[in-house]
Amino acid sequence: MRNRIVYSAIAALAAASAALAVVPPASAAGGCAVQMQSDYQYQSMLRGDITVVSVGRSLSDWTLRFQVRYPSEQVKHVDGVRWEQRGDQVTLRSLPGSVLPADRRISFEYVMTYGVKRSGPVTFTLNGVTCGTTLPPSSTPAPTVSATPAPTVSATPNPTTSPAPSQSASPGPDPNRPVVRITRPENGDHFFAPATINVEAVATAAPGRRITRVEFFGTGNTSEPVPLGIDTTAPYTAQWRDVPAGGYNLFAWAYDDQGAKQAATAPFVRVLTPGQERQAPYVSVVGNRLWGISPVVDAVAPRPLAPLARTGAESRCVNGVGIWDGPVDANAVAGLVARGFRAAYISLNEACWLGLSYVDPRYGGEPYRQEVVAYTHRLIAAGITPIVALTWSHGRYIGPGATCRDERAVCAKPMPDATHAIDFWQSVGQTLGTEAVVYDLFTAPYPDRAIGNPALAWTCWREGDLACSALGYPAVGMRLLLAAVRTGSAGVLLASGLDGGNDLSRWAAYRPEDPVHNVAAAWRPTTPGDCRPPVLTQVPVVVTAACR
Repeated sequence: MRNRIVYSAIAALAAASAALAVVPPASAAGGCAVQMQSDYQYQSMLRGDITVVSVGRSLSDWTLRFQVRYPSEQVKHVDGVRWEQRGDQVTLRSLPGSVLPADRRISFEYVMTYGVKRSGPVTFTLNGVTCGTTLPPSSTPAPTVSATPAPTVSATPNPTTSPAPSQSASPGPDPNRPVVRITRPENGDHFFAPATINVEAVATAAPGRRITRVEFFGTGNTSEPVPLGIDTTAPYTAQWRDVPAGGYNLFAWAYDDQGAKQAATAPFVRVLTPGQERQAPYVSVVGNRLWGISPVVDAVAPRPLAPLARTGAESRCVNGVGIWDGPVDANAVAGLVARGFRAAYISLNEACWLGLSYVDPRYGGEPYRQEVVAYTHRLIAAGITPIVALTWSHGRYIGPGATCRDERAVCAKPMPDATHAIDFWQSVGQTLGTEAVVYDLFTAPYPDRAIGNPALAWTCWREGDLACSALGYPAVGMRLLLAAVRTGSAGVLLASGLDGGNDLSRWAAYRPEDPVHNVAAAWRPTTPGDCRPPVLTQVPVVVTAACR
């Protein structure tokens, strides 16, 4: 058994792209300065710090406000303050009794979602005063309210700015060079192949000079820049026709009558294949709701999940009779789309995924993993959210509610085992990775049937180890399973409650901590037709079994 999962930080984003706030600095006493840095980037989330300085005076009661630009920017969490988001307005307020000291940097850790676009400049106000973003020098490091280590997940690579066209070398220092900016399209815009992309730029010459021309280029699928056109009169425009699917950077170079030149920052655009817009969104917990963040277009919407269960993969492989209990091909997935399903629940067996010795090699190990990966990819491409779950696991359990006495993963156990469950979730998280997949850590826990003390049963549920000794085999809790998934994915994790997933009475009190605040409760009815899940005020509750 692994005693712990070690988190390691993702490489920090470049400072130029991490600073989200750009406004003139405050200089008068009684002003303020704020910087919003993104230190970690996931597929649909940013994680970083908001650093605040109150210039010249301490504040015992303060309110910090800023606006987001795109609807996909949803604040998930800010440590150490009271906070809320209403539409595009984000408000942070001091906690009772806390003080924002004068001339000292105070940092608050935040997590927020984003789609294919992210805000440019953000204006902050502190108690109604507009803040600058040049922080005063400080000899004391900024105290951060929370410093939870970041999970080891693959950062989504930023589109890199391609080098300038070879025929236009980078200009040397010239205070009189022109200013140029691409105004259309915006960074993150999408088109459909074969695309026509209209590009527009504004260019301004230094006093006493005039713009003679603006040259446009595109780069992407080929290493060489593609000349798009030259315009000599404002508004400066060009058109790129018949652009195939892919990702592209656009450039504009402005020239004046004295030979000075300057390039515009390159926006990145996507050209999608037909149907790609249907791709299942990245799912994220925001307050007590699940939000779907589109990975290809700038869109966000609540994402209720009422999954259809796809059974078989937890039982057939370990019995040597196959993997699925029905078709999982493209036609089967199209049938789910036609019936309006937005999620599919996929029960898995750790022995089959890991290819343990007692599993037929035709159905376990690599063949099993390939089947699961292929099915989840079909679902995602069709706009359906896969929910993958550990359902059958190792461990000899002979107590109340036991369905078999076999140590192997051939039936349901009250808790996942310490022998293989962490390996299973590390592998699943690293193999699937994407935030379009939801991960149910254990389908139906029931340690409370062997542990009469409710507090101890919930401790077993979260911590495993000695608290689960009454089960008779080494068990692992939700906290370490969460950490195992986080080595590969920052996607939503579901944690079912006690009594086979039906009891959420103490779920909030024993909720495992997550550095990206992406954990929801899962609930399963005990009787058919029971469709009245409990409501938890702080997190979403996802029903993971049919209750129609």
